[in-house]
Amino acid sequence: MNNTDMTEVQKKQRASLYRKRGRSNKDLTNTIMNRRKLTQNKRIANERDNRIGLVLSIHHAEGIDNPSNYPSVFNRNIYCVLFWVYPDDQLATEFVSGSPDLAWNQKYRIELDESRDCRFLHVEVLRCGSSSESNPGTSNGMKLVGRAKIPLPDLSGKTEGRYGLVRLEEDGYKAEGHITLSMKLIKIDQS
Repeated sequence: MNNTDMTEVQKKQRASLYRKRGRSNKDLTNTIMNRRKLTQNKRIANERDNRIGLVLSIHHAEGIDNPSNYPSVFNRNIYCVLFWVYPDDQLATEFVSGSPDLAWNQKYRIELDESRDCRFLHVEVLRCGSSSESNPGTSNGMKLVGRAKIPLPDLSGKTEGRYGLVRLEEDGYKAEGHITLSMKLIKIDQS
C-alpha cells in the first residue's frame, strides 16, 4: 500500500466515523478547515504576544560642560538627553538645569521592532540655550555636549552602568563626561 492509498483509507475511516456520529463529509471538511484557521490564528497571536520592549531609566550625567574647561558656559543653561534605538524614532527627556552634574531620573518604555536593527541605544546630551551662548553656528540654540552608543542587553537581561560620553570638538572627538542609566529588555504582554 503506497502513501496515496493510505491517505484514501484514512479519509474513508474518518468519513465512516463521522457518519456513525451523524456528521457528513461536509462537516468533516469544515472541521479540518476550522482547525487550520485556529492553528494559524494561534501562530499569529503568539507572534504578537512575543513583542519586545526596552525599559530605559536615565538617571544622571556628570562632567558635562565643566566650568574649568568651558568658562563661557553659565550654570543657567538647560540640558536634555535625546535617545533612540531607531534614528526616525527619537525621544527626549525633560529639561534640567545645572552643570557639570545633571539629574533626570526618568523612566521610558520603547517597543522594539525585531525586523529592524535594534542592537544599540544611541544617547546624546544637548545643551539648550540662546544661539549666542550655545554655538554661534546653530540657529536652534542646541549644542551637542556628549554622545554614546550603548549595546542593548540580552532578552530578560539587565544592564546598569556609567557610560563614557564623547564630545565633538574642532579637531575631532574628545572623551568627556559620563551618563548613568539602566536598561532591561522585556516581553510585552498583550492582555
